[in-house]
Amino acid sequence: MGRIVASVEIKNASNPEYQIMCDALVDTGASYMVLPSAWKNKLGDIEIVAQIEVELANQTVQIGEIC
Repeated sequence: MGRIVASVEIKNASNPEYQIMCDALVDTGASYMVLPSAWKNKLGDIEIVAQIEVELANQTVQIGEIC
């Protein structure tokens, strides 16, 4: 099995001057794009739309934010 990595640009939709460029590992089985919480400040003021329970690979459940 190989790794799929893509160069991505992530922008704040309401204020595009806040952006992050990075190389991201592509998980073809993922339902959402997940970013480190430490990056949240780098993207400016982001509206939290909902909080959901997410199950991690080790079967633990945590609360995630949909922004």
